[in-house]
Parts: sequence; structure tokens; C-alpha cells
Amino acid sequence: FYKLVSLFFIGAFLGDVTETIFCRITAGIWMSRSSVVYGPFSIVWGLGCMLLTAILYRYKDKSPVYIFVAGTVLGGAYEYICSVFTELAFGTVFWDYSGFTFNLGGRINLLFCLFWGVAAVVWIKLLYPVLSGWIEKIPVLPGKIICHVMVVFMVFNISVSALALDRYNTRQTEDGTSQKTTLEQVLDQHFPDEKMERIYPNAKIV
Repeated sequence: FYKLVSLFFIGAFLGDVTETIFCRITAGIWMSRSSVVYGPFSIVWGLGCMLLTAILYRYKDKSPVYIFVAGTVLGGAYEYICSVFTELAFGTVFWDYSGFTFNLGGRINLLFCLFWGVAAVVWIKLLYPVLSGWIEKIPVLPGKIICHVMVVFMVFNISVSALALDRYNTRQTEDGTSQKTTLEQVLDQHFPDEKMERIYPNAKIV
């Protein structure tokens, strides 16, 4: 459990950084790729890191080609499920690949599925063995305390992010005359439209 929590945070951070750099290189702009309102963390990458490790590490001795193909298929299926879930849960589409060749409903595309395959090979063959060794060197008691603090922080972070997104969606259809609750006033003050659009630049309300 503690190693998986650690892998979640490592994957969430590295995924966010990787996507941010990718956007800078391909689009020429710095763009937020975070899933939450506090910190550079991509929940999709964090959970993906945990799942890929749990499923694929048993095949670590297989050829890179085998892991690449498995990562491509699993990564594509995982990203598709994430897209459907976020749309149903938040009424918002966070990525749309309709402009890409070989896309499936705009939720996934072949190129990014291949990226998942490459990421799986790099992770299983190179990064995970090193990171696993580092994690295991952390003293047990401090490590457990750190993990619990991280879990509490992320639960709070995700909860606030969900509330802020829900409030952002509601504001788009408000006429401005309805009475606001205290929570709505706090959310409006701390997470106005400009801030939400900066954190989630590609989000589309559906």
C-alpha cells in the first residue's frame, strides 16, 4: 500500500511535468496539465502508474516489445475509461482528440496510445526498479507518516477540485439572481472562472 501511494504521487508529478514540457515543445506555450487545483499533479498519470505497475511488473522479464504492446492496449483502454468517467462525473471533457488521426470518439488516439506503450517500457524496465529501491530505503515509520499525510492532502485536494469544477460549471448557466450559499461564495472567491480556465485550459462543459 505504501509503495503504491508513493508511486501514485511520483507518477502524478512526473506525468504532469512530462505533459507540460510536451505542450511547450509542440504548441510553443506553457499550459497547465494538472488535474487538481493545488500542485502539479495529474491524477490520470498517477493512477495509471499504479495500475501499470500492479499489472505489468510481473512481466518485467518479458521483451520490451511485449511490454510495449501491453502498455499500448492497457493505456488506451484506461484513458478511454477515464474520459468517460470524468464526463459523467463532472459534465466536463478534459481532452478531445477529435482532430487526431485514428481517434476513437475523441477520447483516445493511436499516437497517444503508443506513448502509453513507450511509457510502460521506460517505467517497467528503467524507472520503477530504481524508484522502488529508493522507496524501500525510507525508514518504515517516517515513510508511513509521510504516506498518510500525502493521502490526506490528496483527498482534500481532489475534493476541493471537484467542488470548484462543479461550481465553475454551475456559474456558466446562472442568471446571477439566485441566492448563493456560503460555500458557493467561498468557491467563487477562491476559484473564479479565470483561475479555473487557467488550471483546466482544455476543459469543455458538455
